[in-house]
Amino acid sequence: MIDLFLVRKATAADETAVFNIVKQSGLEVDGLPDIESFLIAETETKELFGVIGLETFEASGLLRALVLNRSESTSERLLRFFEQVIQFSKKCQLDELYLTSNEESLFFQVFGFSTITHEELPIHMKNNRLFTDQANERVIMRKQLQ
Repeated sequence: MIDLFLVRKATAADETAVFNIVKQSGLEVDGLPDIESFLIAETETKELFGVIGLETFEASGLLRALVLNRSESTSERLLRFFEQVIQFSKKCQLDELYLTSNEESLFFQVFGFSTITHEELPIHMKNNRLFTDQANERVIMRKQLQ
């Protein structure tokens, strides 16, 4: 059986569901990007199983708050969801994607992300709260899209 799901931009109607899934994951909802910056993954029956924030700064994208609904997610869905996020970013004509996490992740390396230093961030990204708060304690990763 083929496991079908849709990845789409979130709308104002999705705001409560998106913030609830993020909050249930234990992540802070304060300081999250606007709802229009989120991509959501939902099943054919409209069940939300994943969200990710994609903020854009010039030709750069910043991935934030990747969260999966444990009851609806599988490793296959996660891989397909993240691949679709990268494809969506390319369609938006972004040149590169950034993310930050507590530790290096093999998962992101599989998708072509590599660790960079804070000094390697473009100036338009350095001022983002994610990179100014606890900058020395976070791993920053980048993927070139073009």
